[in-house]
Amino acid sequence: MKCPADPVSLLRCNQILDVAEHLITTQGIVSFKFSQIAHDVGCSTGTLYKHFKGKEDILVCLFMRHATSNHLSLCVQQHPELTEQQKVLLPIFFTFETIKRSPIFFTLRSVSVNHMVWPLASDEKVARFKRRINAFWGWLQQTLMQAVAKQELSASPLQVKELTQGIVFYLTGILTQFESQLIDEEFLSAQQHTCFRHLAKLMSQYGWKQPVDLALFDSLLALTQQYFVGNQSFAMNCSACNALEYGCE
Repeated sequence: MKCPADPVSLLRCNQILDVAEHLITTQGIVSFKFSQIAHDVGCSTGTLYKHFKGKEDILVCLFMRHATSNHLSLCVQQHPELTEQQKVLLPIFFTFETIKRSPIFFTLRSVSVNHMVWPLASDEKVARFKRRINAFWGWLQQTLMQAVAKQELSASPLQVKELTQGIVFYLTGILTQFESQLIDEEFLSAQQHTCFRHLAKLMSQYGWKQPVDLALFDSLLALTQQYFVGNQSFAMNCSACNALEYGCE
């Protein structure tokens, strides 16, 4: 389904996604109904299907609304003093903060990337979704390459690839275990302490000129929280999504 470009269609699309997000928050990602969205928006099901093929389109679009990659470039523009090491850690802190501020983001993140879900979305939504997911990976890899170029990091191309993978795998594991709320306390210590300890251990396996210490961790946490106070909502609409899409094309 082609994303809208004219103002009226953009407004309707945003209304649909706002209602869908509310329904998922109140009813859960399994229970919310496509027909209920049309009822609550006050539009026909035909209008709904004009913009979204089905629930999978809705889930993919809601994920892209909250995606960490939406914010990274703007944050760096606002903070040109950041080192490449700090930039490569930003996606981790942004993901933590997004989940803290958006009750449904972890669920969207887990469900929408499932290979039994996203292929059922329309072709354009799938193409956009893949680009947004790969923008996240691309940010990490390109920033690590810049760190090598600026001699902040001593690493081979293979090590850059491994560290890119390691950061994503670290983040996925941390989020899945803590956000599931299924693990007994005896297995997990306080979340912030656990996140720092394992992140520092991961980064220490590579040749960083500056090690990841608690002061760096705390400073990035504070910067992230400050950024979200003033900028969280800037990408939470279809117009911003289109602008980001055209920018990456």
